Amino acid sequence: MANDIPYPFVAGFRHGFASVAAEFKLPGGKTVTFRGFKGINYTRTRDRGIIYGNHPDPLGKTRGQNSYSADCEVYLAEFAKLVEELGAGYGDIPFTVLVHFVEGGFAGLQDEIQGCTFDSTDASNAQGTDGLSRKFNLNPLKILFDGLDDVETPLAPQQAP
Repeated sequence: MANDIPYPFVAGFRHGFASVAAEFKLPGGKTVTFRGFKGINYTRTRDRGIIYGNHPDPLGKTRGQNSYSADCEVYLAEFAKLVEELGAGYGDIPFTVLVHFVEGGFAGLQDEIQGCTFDSTDASNAQGTDGLSRKFNLNPLKILFDGLDDVETPLAPQQAP
């Protein structure tokens, strides 16, 4: 199978922070999209149990359990707009974050951070030239990297017999 990524890539730019856009999909079909953020970080971790028998080497491992974490740091105006759109009780309202990666010469990528809620907010305000921002924990229930589920059989409702 051939590698179709050219080296060196001289026909454009590779993905960088300027290639990222965040789209907050809120209940009721509302969407807030902006580039006014300092960082958006997320991770998936699979913790697996190792099975041992009467031998020094393991017999195998379990499917394990996924855990997800995500946080975002946005500038104050963007934070205020997001909270305004969510409205009163914004800490109890679940939403999805789509992280878009677009750069000429490459196919667009999109990660989906599902089941997010505002579970912490950090306001650090200090003297200096930096813009004011708010950092918040998203506490997601699922993350799809480029739309792909890492679980072979994704969790879904049972079909009626």
